[in-house]
Order: sequence, then C-alpha cells, then structure tokens
Amino acid sequence: MELTDVKRKLAVILAADAEGYTWLMHEAEEPTLQTLTEYREIINGLIARHDGRIFGTAGDSVVAEFGGAVEAVRCALSIQEELAVHNMELSDDCKLRFRVGINVGDVMAKGDDLFGDAINVAARLEELAEPGGICVSASVFEQVKHKISLSFEDIGPQAVKNVAEPVPAFRIVPGSVSVATPAETRSA
Repeated sequence: MELTDVKRKLAVILAADAEGYTWLMHEAEEPTLQTLTEYREIINGLIARHDGRIFGTAGDSVVAEFGGAVEAVRCALSIQEELAVHNMELSDDCKLRFRVGINVGDVMAKGDDLFGDAINVAARLEELAEPGGICVSASVFEQVKHKISLSFEDIGPQAVKNVAEPVPAFRIVPGSVSVATPAETRSA
C-alpha cells in the first residue's frame, strides 16, 4: 500500500495529561469536567500563543506540534505556571495537575494528523514527568540548553512502554525559571 498523501517532516511534539484525572472523574464528575474545561481553554490559548497547533485530544490529554523546541518548552513552562496559579484557588480534591512530555523527531503528516514514533516518545516522556512537571528528550535538551535559562536533571536512558530503545530523558527542575521574567542564559 502506497501512501502518496503522507509527507514526512521534523516536528516538536508536546504531550500533556492530568494526573489522577480518572479518579477525579469517578469521585466528582461535574466539578472535574468544569475544571478540565477551564484548564483546556488555558492550555489551548497558550499553545496558540506559542505558535503551536493541537492535533490530538482525548479526555484530559492534549498533543500539540511546534516548529521549534524553544517555543514548545516555553509553552510547557507557561502551562505549568498558569495552572499552578489556578490550582491555588481549588481544594486539594479538585486540583488538576498536568504532566508534560516534549520530544523532537520525524513524523508522518496526513492531512492535519501526525503519526509516528516521535509522538509515542513524547507521550512516554509525559508519563515520566511529575505532576506539574515537564520531562524532555535529550534531543529537546540539546536544542534548548543554551537558549532558555533552566536547570535540568538528567534522569538517564529510560525504558518506556512500546519503544524498543531506552529514551535519554531530562526533567526540568521545578522553580528553575519563570517565563514571566527574563533570566540569564546558562547551561545545565
């Protein structure tokens, strides 16, 4: 089978989902859906503001494409900061804390949809992130380490579900930067 309408390209993929979403929906469906709806509006707006494009959603998850790693990381930082502020207004049993994974790699584009291993890796990196945290692949780290003032924790190669080779991964150290204020650039 030949897929003539499929094109390959390099893309930065951001995958995000809410920790404990299934349990929260079980415990309090309507308040959880209300919070998720508000948070998705925030996330969607930040992705657009950082020149990203959402190409996949399901329940609490969002998958977006960016043209560059710097904007994807800036977007992830903005998401985590903005949602942390909103979570301060909620009781502990209503808070939604998102985990974010970012990867760069070759993808297949068919219409507005993207497919490929690079997307799967981003989703697996998201699973490695702490709630409210961000985990990036080594390829993303290499592209942003001298461009954004951040501290990274090298968590080494990670064996992840349905990916043949371990994925070298880094966590962004919480509180190491605020995208709201400029900071000096330093390497990890």
